[in-house]
Amino acid sequence: MSVLVFLDHAEGQVKKNSLEAACYGSKIAELMGTDASGVLLGQFDGNAADLGKYGLKKIYEVKDEHLSSFDAQVYSNALGQVANKVDAKVIVFTNNFNGKAIAPGLSVTLKAGMVSGAVALPVLDNGFVVKKSVFSGKAFANIAIKTDSKIVSLNANAYKIETGEGTAAI
Repeated sequence: MSVLVFLDHAEGQVKKNSLEAACYGSKIAELMGTDASGVLLGQFDGNAADLGKYGLKKIYEVKDEHLSSFDAQVYSNALGQVANKVDAKVIVFTNNFNGKAIAPGLSVTLKAGMVSGAVALPVLDNGFVVKKSVFSGKAFANIAIKTDSKIVSLNANAYKIETGEGTAAI
């Protein structure tokens, strides 16, 4: 059982929103007593091991010619295979264009409950309850995810980026 974070990247750099998601996923893993891993789809020219300073213990790089251009269905299938292989029970996305395109398809594939627009860490006292913004950010709702696999899509700027020491295994 682990936490898996989808790391959106371009031009050899992981996007800022994905670094927020990495820190968020790492904190969820800490709360659950497990490890967080990240997944990079397509060609990544940066140093993936450096992502360990955001709390990720492992980075899975999936390099395939079909991943060279964005296709939500192809990305969803690839992420589903990685999630099954590593027994990921929580998958974290950013609530950006790519996350909104991939996460619902992955939710169907994994039969996973999903919350998009998360603004805080889940409360684990009585299940898995995620706080999300509703009504254009004017109100909040607490949503319980009761499935074995869970997908959380984090709003931009909802969680601060914290760095530490360490490198991730590739």
